[in-house]
Amino acid sequence: MMQRQKQKYVYTVVLFLAVVLVLSVPSSAVSVSESPDVISRGGQVTVSIRDLKNDDTFSLLIEGRFAVAGGSEFLFATDNFRMPISLTKGELFAYTENTSETMLNVKKGNITVGVGKVTGPDGTFSYSDKRDIGSGTYEKMRLTGTVQPGKTSVLTRLQLSGAKSGPDDSEISFVVEGIDRGSIFLTVLVNDRQEMFREITLRPAGASAQAAPDQYLIPPTTPGTATPSTPKPAVPQTFSSVDQQASVTAVNIPYVGLIRGAARQVPPDWLAVSSAYTLSPDYLTFSPPAIIFFTVPAPSDPGTTYAYFIGRFDNAQWRTVPSTAAGAKVSGPIDRAGTYALMAFRPESTIPASTAPTAPATTPAVTMTFAETPKIASIAQAEPTAVPTKTPLSWFVVAGALATGAGLVIWSRRRN
Repeated sequence: MMQRQKQKYVYTVVLFLAVVLVLSVPSSAVSVSESPDVISRGGQVTVSIRDLKNDDTFSLLIEGRFAVAGGSEFLFATDNFRMPISLTKGELFAYTENTSETMLNVKKGNITVGVGKVTGPDGTFSYSDKRDIGSGTYEKMRLTGTVQPGKTSVLTRLQLSGAKSGPDDSEISFVVEGIDRGSIFLTVLVNDRQEMFREITLRPAGASAQAAPDQYLIPPTTPGTATPSTPKPAVPQTFSSVDQQASVTAVNIPYVGLIRGAARQVPPDWLAVSSAYTLSPDYLTFSPPAIIFFTVPAPSDPGTTYAYFIGRFDNAQWRTVPSTAAGAKVSGPIDRAGTYALMAFRPESTIPASTAPTAPATTPAVTMTFAETPKIASIAQAEPTAVPTKTPLSWFVVAGALATGAGLVIWSRRRN
């Protein structure tokens, strides 16, 4: 009788650990349905959302890369944009490259908003607006303008971010207009975690695959294509964020998306100087390493100096990336996708006494209150050590628990 009770207890423990394992695996909150891999002008793209809770942070990046003629007009439209959810404390970003002038046009019901700009010599346009993004149908959501002379492609980006409110299950859909050939890249983040990445090819109805003419377009792979006897040297390509404050330069990589978000769980003795930027797709690896760049904001107090460095958010913990300062840029090598931000050490006088670690020697002591906006001054190179934070239940913990449970079963059987 006693032996049976022991066995029953052991099996109960194992069953409990198995339930913990199932419950600890995060479920995917976003999936894509009813969207083909290849569409033509007028085709619809649908993002199907499941189990997205209120106040979850939701970000959608829509990037278009398409062929045009130099000096011509361009149009990239995500018309009839249906969004059943609202994004509170939201932000709308728009960005283009290779344009001499760009206009963002958004129409919802009787309200039409237009923002235009003549771009500089670099041919880039960037716009952001902090506002609540309401649910409903946006009849027009367009980027239009003129292509720079001599250019044969245009890059466009639209990003919507905010705290979700509305139904947990819904579908966001839009119709692609204005372009005939190119690619659309969709990335969705939920609570700063990539839940979806998808590339959709744009092609004229009935057209076969054809190599695109410029660096923004990814030529399709054709089976049986002969390999050149002398490979072409790898050409670095730079991918930037919608606000132009962060960029990644890599070789042999056709696409990197940078989705802007808030830097969270920052250690108490660090300052988040920039937003956090999540690279997509999340399975990317860089060999040779890519270089990530951050722009340092203009100094607000020339008398204050900070040690700037790049941080990577990895397993619920911020770690440092070896960083180099040059002018108004801080850069560092990275070998894989992830979430990165420009950081600085917080002055010793602003660290809460209950959690303040020993201040590094590179941290200047200046008088600032904890709630005060950090002052940005000259750049200093820094390679600090990682600062640990609390780590949630992980696969390693669960696997260890299951191994312990299995050991109890084996031990019990041997005793029998």
